[in-house]
Amino acid sequence: MNQIAEIDKYPHMISVRVRNFEVDSQGIVHNAVYLNYCEIGRVEYVRTLGIQLLPTGIFDNQFKINVKRNEINYESPAYLDDLLNVHTRISYIKNSSFCFDHIIMRPSDRTLIITQKSVQVNLNLKTGRPERLPDDIRKIIMNFDKSCYEI
Repeated sequence: MNQIAEIDKYPHMISVRVRNFEVDSQGIVHNAVYLNYCEIGRVEYVRTLGIQLLPTGIFDNQFKINVKRNEINYESPAYLDDLLNVHTRISYIKNSSFCFDHIIMRPSDRTLIITQKSVQVNLNLKTGRPERLPDDIRKIIMNFDKSCYEI
């Protein structure tokens, strides 16, 4: 599947510039740094929905999500000072979990850098145990992210 051809299914995009401390001794972005770029994409995606992340790590509507799983495919290297576009979507929603998908590409030459999936789980604030994602959040996501589906 051509990931770049699917880019129109990603309703959110933010640009990041590769900084000098993000490259390794080979002059390329260190593999762990891409997870930081995806986290920037996720936080900004949620902010676009009108939900703010508080300093406590809890969202202002009192729901808390934690990363359960990350999967990343490295396609091409990125280099110091590259401008990268982080494309973000939520591909599916289950009972208490949902999946963020990311494509990072270098727009100057339309090079696919990485694809990434991150499964997030909604946690009860008191017990820390998984609980159903609130219906109002589901509705906000489904209205914003037209390619998202419920499982």
